[in-house]
Amino acid sequence: MDLKPYIHKLRNQIEYSLRSDEFGLKDIMIKNIDDYLSSEVTSDLEKAFFLVLNQFPEDNSDYIIIPNEMILLEDVYDMGTPGIEYEIDFAIYGGSVKDPVKVAVEIDGQRSHGQKHVRKDRRKDVNLQAAGWLVMRFTSKEVHEEIIKFSEHDNHVSDFLISIENVIRQKLDLVTGNNYARPEVRSLLTGYRWGYIQCTNCGHRQIAVLNRKKHTCKHCKEKFVRQVESHERIAYEHNGLYYFL
Repeated sequence: MDLKPYIHKLRNQIEYSLRSDEFGLKDIMIKNIDDYLSSEVTSDLEKAFFLVLNQFPEDNSDYIIIPNEMILLEDVYDMGTPGIEYEIDFAIYGGSVKDPVKVAVEIDGQRSHGQKHVRKDRRKDVNLQAAGWLVMRFTSKEVHEEIIKFSEHDNHVSDFLISIENVIRQKLDLVTGNNYARPEVRSLLTGYRWGYIQCTNCGHRQIAVLNRKKHTCKHCKEKFVRQVESHERIAYEHNGLYYFL
């Protein structure tokens, strides 16, 4: 099934539904969407589903949608490692900063789902749920059906989007796109410790994951090993990640 015509139509529906504003927020959102759609490593299925999640841009101010979000969790499934990194297809954040609602939306069928992958998914779900994530899995068939409904029916309302909104709107002090960029907020949401680091090559200061030992500078694009500050209390290092006391 060729999803490119659906992607084009869904993208235009979002642009049409957005109201122009004096601050240029519409242009920023459309640019962010177009940047994601231009990715060569993202499948058409993921691109189309991302557009489905953003079909009501004026109504989803209570939450933000972050595709391909990397998070760091405690491995409670088998306790074999001190921590484990996961990539979530679509992370939806809402609620309050100190008590966030975190929804992990996963598309099954993107990769092989043999017995090995079933075990990995089970481990991932257990670790996500232990860290307070609500996990929602959809098969690629379900996603295809949802994409077609949205493109063929202008007034289609998705039940799972309503469920997400109902949970999030029970919270106050909302997570927004503005405060998501703050290191302390991202630390609460993702499990990493975020903060400012300085490139040892060009001296540029930038926000980054403090757990990571190696970085690529956003300014000069050179790789470097970050300097650990004297106040940082590191318990141990594992697979290139620092774990703090």
